[in-house]
Amino acid sequence: MTAVSVSTEGTFSTGQPVPLFQFHGRAPISSTDTFSYDVASDGTRFLVNRYLKPDHVDPLTIVLHAADAQK
Repeated sequence: MTAVSVSTEGTFSTGQPVPLFQFHGRAPISSTDTFSYDVASDGTRFLVNRYLKPDHVDPLTIVLHAADAQK
């Protein structure tokens, strides 16, 4: 993640990029899932959604016709 100063006085100009921090964003989940981060409304903090590999993944249990079993 980098920061760049911007000036709009006269003509639009930018400064040199300054590194803020490194992060490895996660892969998008859908076509509308375009950002791995957001910025606080006051501009002082970032919220970063990153992938952490779990130590253990419980098996997935799929129950079919669960409503039928309760009759």
